[in-house]
Amino acid sequence: AIEKVPRPPYRWVLIGPERSGTGMHVDPLWTNAWVTVLQGLKRWLLFPPSTPYESIGMVEGKPQTPSSIWFRDYYDKVSSQSWPKEFQPVEVLQYPGETVFVPAGWPHLVLNLELTVAVTHNYAAEFGPFQKMWDEVAREEEDFGRRWYSGLKKFGRDDLASMAPLEIK
Repeated sequence: AIEKVPRPPYRWVLIGPERSGTGMHVDPLWTNAWVTVLQGLKRWLLFPPSTPYESIGMVEGKPQTPSSIWFRDYYDKVSSQSWPKEFQPVEVLQYPGETVFVPAGWPHLVLNLELTVAVTHNYAAEFGPFQKMWDEVAREEEDFGRRWYSGLKKFGRDDLASMAPLEIK
């Protein structure tokens, strides 16, 4: 029998009507993600990690702005000629059968342009900001972090386990 080990949520089926979606955010625990649309149409904006959060509506301590409101309030600003090139977003229209990859640390938002069904999966990768991932796991999911550390040691990944913050070891 396969033992069920508790861990943070990492995969979902997403179903949303037209004008629904997710507001501007960065995926948790410095994970990467992929999203595949099964039915419908999604509009994405993904910003480089160096983009100042407040300039795109991510304000510490304030609730996430719904994506339909964000497009009304911010889209003209970020798509204008005066918006800095180094913070220029990647814009995607995602159709059924297509998959979008979201790199760790990239602020993004999604607006469903019609009734949409999709599947998504967040995952940790040893390539990328692994130390940042460890630090956030230690802060946000300490019990999981200890189990993860033990698993890495058990399977001979001392190189990754050695990066764990002291409170995890």
